[in-house]
Amino acid sequence: MTKYNIAIVNSNSFGQVYTQHIERLEKIGTVKRFMVDQQIPGKELAELLNGFNIIIASVTPNFTREFFENKDELLLLSRHGIGYNNVDVSAARKHKTLVTLVSPLVERDAVAENAFTNLLAVTRKTVPAYNNVVAGEWSNRAAFQGTNLTGKTFGVIGVGNIGSRVAELFQGAFHGRVLVTDPEPHCPDNWFADNPKIERVSLETLLKESDFISLNASLNDTSIEIINENSLKLVKDGVYITNAARGALINEDAMLNAIKNGTVAGYGTDTMIDEPVKSDHPFLKNDRIIVTPHTSAYTNDCLFAMGEKCVGDVENFINHKPLIREITLTDELQKN
Repeated sequence: MTKYNIAIVNSNSFGQVYTQHIERLEKIGTVKRFMVDQQIPGKELAELLNGFNIIIASVTPNFTREFFENKDELLLLSRHGIGYNNVDVSAARKHKTLVTLVSPLVERDAVAENAFTNLLAVTRKTVPAYNNVVAGEWSNRAAFQGTNLTGKTFGVIGVGNIGSRVAELFQGAFHGRVLVTDPEPHCPDNWFADNPKIERVSLETLLKESDFISLNASLNDTSIEIINENSLKLVKDGVYITNAARGALINEDAMLNAIKNGTVAGYGTDTMIDEPVKSDHPFLKNDRIIVTPHTSAYTNDCLFAMGEKCVGDVENFINHKPLIREITLTDELQKN
């Protein structure tokens, strides 16, 4: 009979509120948490996790080819999230490790809604206004004049699982013009047919015409630093940008310069290139930038469903039952 040892790696949320998920895993085997440097080398990570044959993994660290070459006892890696950017899936397959992930639809609403939360907060200067009240400067409220979103032009870069929902919310909530583009198109054509008022345009057109821009693209060679010094020369003066995808979609120096010269009126982001962000990062010293600690998926509904999927994967795997089939946005949109 196989003995199961389960490692929870770099997850600050799994099992913390919904402790029943830990209790269910403890009925299967030994459970231990690990917090490691997100850049830990593959061999070192494999040595640290020696003997653990099931892993529940966060968005970091990277489970590289080197990791799998030194980790042949690993049976299952269950991603506590919707992407596997940090997992070398081909190497996992070669070493007979099954990799599972949470259905994209689980996070769809939560992440899209947080893109709006940060955009509205930076647009209406919510954080500095609150700090002003705490400091006893209520009468200084004229310093926190914001701008309306209703009727404006909205741009969404990346219209997959999350971005398509952001575009729907822009259109439904604020009744403006909605422009979308994707550096690597993967949203099914019938989504556009179902949303005929949403315009598919070039990146250049979107940058030039949008009053508000949401970054929702996957991070790859086509999208890395898609917002950079050159692209920021194309945007409207006073544009607001929100990012609920990946920190490296922007060049941080270029964004900071654009904030300082007024090209970008505000930037709200839930993700940074290096996480956790250091307290001396210049973004944290500018009141026109809001940084939240990668908490877009941190809602009761979303975290519970994510935990259920991971634990369900483990339970089904050890009981030799079929794993829950991934339900993708494409599946949903292509239903008759």
